[in-house]
Amino acid sequence: SMKLVGSLPRGGPAVGRPNLGAAWADGAAAAVLACLCGSLLTVSPCPAFAASAVAAEPAALSQAAASSPVADETWSLLDKYYLDRSFGGLNWPAERQRLRSLEPMTDERAFDEADRLVARLGDKYSRILPPSGAAKLNKFDVTGVGLNLIISDTGEMKVGSVPAPGTAAASVGIGFGDMVLNINSRDTKGMTSFDALEAIQGEGKLVEVTIAKSAGAEPRKLVMTKTFEEKDPVQTKLVDAGGQKVGYIKLREFNARCKRRVGEAIDELQQQGATRLVLDLRGNGGGVLDGAVGISGFFSEKPLVLRITDANGSQQPLYSRQSTVVWTAPLEVWVNGGSASSSEVLAGALHDNCRASVVGSRSFGKGLIQGVFGLSDGGALVTTVASYATPNGREINLQGVAVDDTHTFWSDVWGSSFVGLDISTARFDPPVCTAKPGELAAQ
Repeated sequence: SMKLVGSLPRGGPAVGRPNLGAAWADGAAAAVLACLCGSLLTVSPCPAFAASAVAAEPAALSQAAASSPVADETWSLLDKYYLDRSFGGLNWPAERQRLRSLEPMTDERAFDEADRLVARLGDKYSRILPPSGAAKLNKFDVTGVGLNLIISDTGEMKVGSVPAPGTAAASVGIGFGDMVLNINSRDTKGMTSFDALEAIQGEGKLVEVTIAKSAGAEPRKLVMTKTFEEKDPVQTKLVDAGGQKVGYIKLREFNARCKRRVGEAIDELQQQGATRLVLDLRGNGGGVLDGAVGISGFFSEKPLVLRITDANGSQQPLYSRQSTVVWTAPLEVWVNGGSASSSEVLAGALHDNCRASVVGSRSFGKGLIQGVFGLSDGGALVTTVASYATPNGREINLQGVAVDDTHTFWSDVWGSSFVGLDISTARFDPPVCTAKPGELAAQ
């Protein structure tokens, strides 16, 4: 499944209940989508976590005094964004009344009740995380400062969730609901969530934002230093195969560095003379959806990446905003049963846009998107908010990405030391697809 993430993906558009369509359309999920793991947290359905998640408006939260609001926050978020509108057969209004009858609740009791509520939905991808568990999701923060921005009902750019402890946004005192007036000298008026994300991700290590606690309040200029996950998700190799130099990129996970590192790897291999490229997604359980969306744009100009369906059944297309194609030569994508979520998004997008052949074995089959919503205690709710299909409308959930060529790799059988042999025998056959060049691209 995929996960939305922007900072610690927590928060998103304050849109009408439960209409995710508008949010997805403008990239509300921009704050980063991460693919959630089948177990749950590795980002994406890992067999073995932008759009953005949305945080409830303060008015929607419990008003009970001297009582932890976490259980009521959880009910409100699920009520607004959970994909299954039958709520697993529960009497949903009665569940809120039950929770409110237990108030006042201590933090521990509220967490336990929220956890019990989520478990009763019967969704293996939904769960409540304590603050320590939520903090681990920071590796998927593509802003580098822990900031998740949303568009409010009245059109203002706002902070969509409490910044996670330890992030730059938290250290400078940015809070949930703060108005964001300016990002790196750019007025936020008229910006979409995707525009804001791109402004934050611009060149340089510093991000300057102008914040106001409320309309009419004195604006404050704040400067933050971006920091990202240090783990390098990319491994490269160049193999001489029958006179052709074949570049190889192994992408282990879709973390906050994946898009930049894949771009750098392509550039390095081109400088070394590569004329063909293998993108190895075997065993990659997913991660930040924003990574898959961005990487797809390295191979095709502004391609349609996936089709997202929300709880209303409304379908929205999601395009890559990457406008600089850096690789136009033959491309082959490798997948197996360990390729899930964001891996399936990327493989499906490259295939359906007729940009790459997909080789190996059928992928894991996780076509659900999880949103991560920050809670007032520093924890988070992870829950399923949407499903998705490939650009051509093929469902991924429980089916996986079909391959053009079923193939057993030497390295799958004998170990990674044989990957060079696999690269040298890659065929680079044209993909079996029907789209014409550019047909599925944003106009």
